[in-house]
Amino acid sequence: MSIKEHINLNHGCFLNSTNKKIVVNLATSDILNLITQELKTRYSPETQKQLIEESSQLLPNFVLQELLKRQEQVVNVNPDTLIVVNCQIAETEADDLGFDLNVEAYFVIADTTGQNHFRANKIVLWSNIWGDEQQLFDLEDELGEQFWTNYQIQLLFDEKEQQTIELSVSQTDDYAARLEFYPSLKKFSPSIVPFINNDF
Repeated sequence: MSIKEHINLNHGCFLNSTNKKIVVNLATSDILNLITQELKTRYSPETQKQLIEESSQLLPNFVLQELLKRQEQVVNVNPDTLIVVNCQIAETEADDLGFDLNVEAYFVIADTTGQNHFRANKIVLWSNIWGDEQQLFDLEDELGEQFWTNYQIQLLFDEKEQQTIELSVSQTDDYAARLEFYPSLKKFSPSIVPFINNDF
């Protein structure tokens, strides 16, 4: 069976069988709006309280203590003051469930005393690029067993000739952040402060 050069998937993406790419078109404004809204919701007092209550029943003690320590660092913050200052795409992945866009979002948020806090969140944005299971099965039959190992993801941003994909938030994790100056590059660069388990 001859394979078409472009195989349309769900809205905003297609499979290019010539150069072995899963092409995904992203709208940068949609990503920023989605991340900003997620962070403002996450840092509302109601969400913070609910998060602790749910986590206390499920998490090991050392993880819960780390979560409580992180919450203390952003106590009494005002979500309306939140400004996203930097977003970095850390990783992309496509599997049989869909497409994941892993983003590190750095932001500033003020507390009720007026003090600013520099924080980071690792946010996973998800999209169902396949449309349905049958489409995925048909693709695997058409392209063979090497489909998953040979195909790479190509990201397009704000490509006006193509519809953009719809994303939703599937996971959010809070981190402390730092800003470091690199003299050789003559610029500041943000990074996440990694979680350290002191119980070991």
